[in-house]
Amino acid sequence: GLAHGYFLIGPFTKLGPLRNSDIALFAGFLSTIGLILILTLGLTIYGVAAFKPEKESSEAGENDLQTRKAWDQFKGGFFVGACGSAGFALICLSSIPQSIL
Repeated sequence: GLAHGYFLIGPFTKLGPLRNSDIALFAGFLSTIGLILILTLGLTIYGVAAFKPEKESSEAGENDLQTRKAWDQFKGGFFVGACGSAGFALICLSSIPQSIL
């Protein structure tokens, strides 16, 4: 998640329709957050479709990520990490003067 949020803001900022405006960086940030929400929704839909509700007894050889609870933790970590790194990228890029970018 961290890498996704960090590298997605650049293309939205430099190639988006508002690239020549004063709010290009903020629009790129909001677009990045929107895409992260869509990706997290996709992870949620996959988790609901792929993993059945857990039973009391689980197999010992089962992979931890192959359960609904573990998948929910994974998608939560993805969302928080991606949004956090997009915010960090926004802060880093906003401290650079526009003439350099």
